[in-house]
Amino acid sequence: MRVVVSGATGFVGRALVQELVARGHHVVALSRDPDRARSTLPLIAAHHAIDPATFAPEPEALAGADAVLHLAGESVVGRWTENKKHAIRESRVLGTRALIDALAAQDTRPSILVSASAIGFYGERADDELDEQQGPGADFLATTCVEWESEAARAVDLGLRVASLRVSVVLHPEGGALQQMLLPFRLGLGGALGPGTQWWSWIHRHDLVRMICSALENPWRGSWNATAPEPVRQIDFARSLARQLGRPALLTAPTFALRALLGEFATELLTSKRVVPDRALQAGFEWEFGQLDMALADLLG
Repeated sequence: MRVVVSGATGFVGRALVQELVARGHHVVALSRDPDRARSTLPLIAAHHAIDPATFAPEPEALAGADAVLHLAGESVVGRWTENKKHAIRESRVLGTRALIDALAAQDTRPSILVSASAIGFYGERADDELDEQQGPGADFLATTCVEWESEAARAVDLGLRVASLRVSVVLHPEGGALQQMLLPFRLGLGGALGPGTQWWSWIHRHDLVRMICSALENPWRGSWNATAPEPVRQIDFARSLARQLGRPALLTAPTFALRALLGEFATELLTSKRVVPDRALQAGFEWEFGQLDMALADLLG
């Protein structure tokens, strides 16, 4: 298939492109920096730009495409200033809207859209087990995810099969939460974030890439939780990471300090989301790294 990937140079996008090429797909990269895409992804079929102001892709990027995998979006990691929150929402909601508008303008459209979303959809839910049937939360990221998925769903009216993957904490030392945690843990300064009793749902980057490919190559529709099958409490995550690094996990990052440092983003680290991938389990998806110790051993061993 000819597959267009937005966010192709990102933390997940780079690994996804490599897997798609290995599976024999012809990949077209969409990026705000096509020159960087050409240098980092030299073996793919074509590189096209996304307008950084309007988020609109070059029209020729979608010509002849069989599928679109939409991953582009401002990273949520970092202090959430008002400008940062604006960028998080606009890149997802307006970015997806611009993509669907561009698809609508095509004479011949692809048949498949797989769009990223996030488990932030659910908001704070304490110990509740959250499958795809549960409704959304009400905080900033939850309302952003609702709008994000709604924009992607517009492609159904254009005749596309649409799947939205609610992505959890993605584990790989090249980026995301794990990259941020490695230095303090290697220095022996790691430990629980806040109370540590909050549930963290996570997924090894390789399994996420395989899940996106499953959504592409199988008739997945609607919303899917892109998580490993065993969420853990945050203190257990910290202990597992420390164990893999041969370091203690004795310290605690107090809630007030996290909020002072990270602003509203601290809420995403401190809220509890016990998300389970019920639909992927029912579909027979098999994780290569379904347990946290196994995943961290692969990534850090």
